[in-house]
Amino acid sequence: MKNNRTEIENEWKNIFGTDLPKHIHKAYATKYIKWHKANGTLNKSQQNRISKLIENYERGLSTFTPSFSIELKTGTRLVREFRGIKYEVTKLENGYLFEEKNYKSLSAIANKITGTSWNGKKFFGLVK
Repeated sequence: MKNNRTEIENEWKNIFGTDLPKHIHKAYATKYIKWHKANGTLNKSQQNRISKLIENYERGLSTFTPSFSIELKTGTRLVREFRGIKYEVTKLENGYLFEEKNYKSLSAIANKITGTSWNGKKFFGLVK
């Protein structure tokens, strides 16, 4: 790792594409650079989430809830108790297995269980 501020500033600009902020001490800059070298950059989705958080913060919005989505792998089991009965669903390559029957969506299963219209991902706790 470089020792003097000029070398650190040059390396910072090389990695991050911006000048090293004057208020950042070279010891901290060195740590940031080391972390970046060990961990790399954030993926595009993570960068977009952070940008949205910053944008909302700057606009004075304090109640931003980031959206997230869980992608289920084949074989994943979902368990939900509803009205005292435990229900299990298994993720298939194309759809879901519930009570030895294939379904295209979690919503269809949630509707079958509850007898009413439900968002399947909400019913099984995959989204808020």
